[in-house]
Amino acid sequence: MKENENNYDLNSLFHPSVEMGGTEKNMLEYNPTAEKGQGGVYKSVIRWVPWWQNPNNSIFEKWVCWLVDPITTKGRYIDCPTSIGKPSILQDMFFKLRKSESVQEQKKAEIFSRRHSFAALVQVIKDDQNKDLVGKILVWRFGIKVWNKINAEKKPVVGEPHEPFDLLDGKAFAVVVTKVKGFNNYDQSNFLDIKVPLILNVNDKLQRINDKTPKETVFNYLKENSPDLNKYTFKEWDQEIHEYVNQIIVAVTGQTPSTAYADIKNTPSGTPKQLTSQKPDSGITSIDLSLDDISGLGNLENLDISDIGIDSDNGIPGDLDEALSNL
Repeated sequence: MKENENNYDLNSLFHPSVEMGGTEKNMLEYNPTAEKGQGGVYKSVIRWVPWWQNPNNSIFEKWVCWLVDPITTKGRYIDCPTSIGKPSILQDMFFKLRKSESVQEQKKAEIFSRRHSFAALVQVIKDDQNKDLVGKILVWRFGIKVWNKINAEKKPVVGEPHEPFDLLDGKAFAVVVTKVKGFNNYDQSNFLDIKVPLILNVNDKLQRINDKTPKETVFNYLKENSPDLNKYTFKEWDQEIHEYVNQIIVAVTGQTPSTAYADIKNTPSGTPKQLTSQKPDSGITSIDLSLDDISGLGNLENLDISDIGIDSDNGIPGDLDEALSNL
């Protein structure tokens, strides 16, 4: 037998330990669901974190369509071009089918329906379902209900506005996920009247920042420990996505995309406005995270999770365990 000239690991060839991959997404994203909760209810506490590259654009938004192949019953999210103000065959097919005189085709319209999707960075403050996530900065993809809660904090009907992304004065956000009609529901999620400064992991010890924490320390920590939020912007369709969408159109309508699309008007009546015009006038933005605005000079303060974020002037007595038990 010839010697292994290329120095391949023949032992691993016969006795491999195959890496499954696909874990990066789970490591970078926060995914609280009712199924993962205790007794069908997921409870945790997070705080919102600004995007260090562009703090004034700390929430990324787009329209997405969960496009299911009726033959294989497998689906995937497809970014809708209306997210950037472009025409979308997904929306055109939706309105074409919904306006059909056929009840059967009207039902098929839902296959091409879209929904608003948002992504922002959060830091996990307390999570009994996943205690190893405490202190980590993750991406949370959420829907319009959570977005509305953030907007209500920034632009309250009554009371003073609050910036959820403020690194020092941002309030804790209680995540409560239940199951309603088969879907995850976030109606009971809400802001707590407890300020929770950003937490740093220093030498495996969780410490919260204060107004004396070195600015560069906070900036560099966010830069080194934040997932890349740019990955959650609208993605232009490549050939593979075009083929997948065309495949669904054929499966749903029995026609080639060009034929199915032929009688659609350029601007169907009732088509919703594009995303660019659906944002509030001022949008949802965070504070401007410049090195001059983060904090002053001084030492970090040790963090006791049981007492986290209690502010004697602005908070409420108690701890996060008590706050959660009252939800």
